[in-house]
Amino acid sequence: MRSIPGSSPRMPSPEPLASRAERGLAQARVSPEGLVRRLAGRLARADGSPGSRWVGLLTIALHTRDRRLALAPPEVSRQALAEIEGRMRRVLRAGDRYAFVAREELWIMLAALPDGAVAELAAGSLQDLFEQPVALADGSSWRIDILPVIGGACAPAAAGIGAAALLAAADAARRENAGASPRPAIRRLADATVVREAPESLARALEHALEWNELEVHFQPQVDVRSGRCEAAEALIRWRRPDGSRVSPARIIEICEQRETIGQLARFTLNTTLRHLAQWRGAGLPVSVGVNLSATTLSDPTLPMVVSQALDTWDVPAAQLTLELTESALIRDERAAAESLSALRELGCRLSIDDFGTGYSPYTYLRRFSFHELKIDQAFVRNITTEAPDRKIVHSLVALAHAFGMQAVAEGVEDQATLAALGEAGCDLAQGWHFAAALPPEAFVAWCRARHCAIGREATV
Repeated sequence: MRSIPGSSPRMPSPEPLASRAERGLAQARVSPEGLVRRLAGRLARADGSPGSRWVGLLTIALHTRDRRLALAPPEVSRQALAEIEGRMRRVLRAGDRYAFVAREELWIMLAALPDGAVAELAAGSLQDLFEQPVALADGSSWRIDILPVIGGACAPAAAGIGAAALLAAADAARRENAGASPRPAIRRLADATVVREAPESLARALEHALEWNELEVHFQPQVDVRSGRCEAAEALIRWRRPDGSRVSPARIIEICEQRETIGQLARFTLNTTLRHLAQWRGAGLPVSVGVNLSATTLSDPTLPMVVSQALDTWDVPAAQLTLELTESALIRDERAAAESLSALRELGCRLSIDDFGTGYSPYTYLRRFSFHELKIDQAFVRNITTEAPDRKIVHSLVALAHAFGMQAVAEGVEDQATLAALGEAGCDLAQGWHFAAALPPEAFVAWCRARHCAIGREATV
């Protein structure tokens, strides 16, 4: 199982984080018909959040190695299934739903996923949980070995894909996977919205913009929660077309992934960021900057060499560059990710895990990959002053970051009350509209200088 590391005496209890899943899990089990209705509703509408576009469905056959579950007395069977259900609830999130369609078969709806790769993460975590033998708590001799076979499918919301199509794809994946592979098989259904949103003319215009350096990189400040000083920033891609219209960063990345120009986009962002960092160092503003890495970029074996050459070209210390990646980027190819991250760490770059807490097996990656920074997703930060469960989650995540020797960075800070609550939680850095939106390079420098001057004046009063 991808377990929570429990050997360190400094490890905070995972109970507050687990409360995220407990919210709403009282109604997590539904009838098969109810699950299909909810699945249809999720697929029919977009959530509106960039991190909640995809919907997943897993179909799981709970075979046993020796058919003991099928032959067990009713009480033993009920206890075994209750144990399996309890394990499943430890992985699922508040919006997820599940249904037993037979004693040894269940369906799970994974709601509001940031991308299709997270469905693979959930399926892998569930398989690891289910494969652990079930030993009954009453001390009886019954010990049941489960052999789960998991298939799944995922699709973007509002893409014209129905619940029946997703269920058929998930079930077909499971049938094909039976006896063929020890790991879950997940199908990704075509994203019809990408075709509509990225016509050929827009894709060609983006290729031209990349070739002629017409894209921009803006920088959102990250402020020290205690001192109020700007210590870092996040680099964010921006594209304003000649007619004045803007194209969202998510759309830019989608098109680059489709056209296989994501490497070119990553090199542009990296070199532009380092060029500005070099200028700021010379002007006495030694901030660090985070650059986001896509799953495709992370799995590119030339990435460490590209980063090393860029650092040398612009003469920027590696410690001033933070490379940000998400859980879903890590699971695309864990071996390649491990090799790239190890090489980047040896260069001296800082590593950050972004949007933390939105996936299904986060502790595994904190243990395996030595990150320097943990970014707490704005979904939890936004309600820290009004929702006790979210407040507990943030406190737990800050403690977890510190237990692993990382800085905790909160995203989506929009008011002073939220900032004060983050200070009480012990959070290190914060970013959001309460401070500033992402700014063009010159405006970012001016903002930092004005803020630091204001802090200096307050200190002398």
